[in-house]
Amino acid sequence: MIVGGALGALLFAGGATAGPQVAIALPAAPEAPEGCRQTLRDDGLRLAPWPLRPEKLQAGVSCAAPEGVSIRRGTSGLRFQPPARVNCAFGLRLVRFESIVQEEAKRTLGSPVRAIVQLGTYNCRRMAAYPDLVSEHSFANAIDVATFVLKNGRQVVVERDWIPAAKAAATPAAMFLRRLTRRLYDEKVFSVVLTPSYDRHHRNHLHLDGAAYSVDGT
Repeated sequence: MIVGGALGALLFAGGATAGPQVAIALPAAPEAPEGCRQTLRDDGLRLAPWPLRPEKLQAGVSCAAPEGVSIRRGTSGLRFQPPARVNCAFGLRLVRFESIVQEEAKRTLGSPVRAIVQLGTYNCRRMAAYPDLVSEHSFANAIDVATFVLKNGRQVVVERDWIPAAKAAATPAAMFLRRLTRRLYDEKVFSVVLTPSYDRHHRNHLHLDGAAYSVDGT
């Protein structure tokens, strides 16, 4: 596991007696680039505006999703089941995500992906593993992916098909998941990529988010 940026400072600063204090900005939703929704439409996504009223989580932190969008279908026709309700900036990440998913599926599995079953996007809450920290789900800046449904009818299920790295080449499904998550982190599609190898909270899904810090949980 590699942890960097603000989260690394929070986890490893060592407290008040371990050295100089580290100033950490309060977590917040990323701003949407100008013309963000139109950019997504121009890329071919099927979406609808998803207005979200900010909700206070704790002192100085509000759950929010600037220019929220509900994405039903991606650029290649891939469907999000249920629709992915995210902030618009994260929607741009999903365009790159979809492209890499299709490349790796065709390369490793011999079939494109027609649908992604996701367990959640927006959820105003703290992190399950670190309750003192705010989850990126609070800003609609994350998605939890459980299953990839291929055009040929097969399914890649994270809980079933993720296996230890030493055996990752044993099945095409396992190889697909390993190659996919490695690329998503290395190519900075997402700053945080968590897998079943990370901890028990992620045994059945891939957690992908766009936090200001980085965590390699592949």
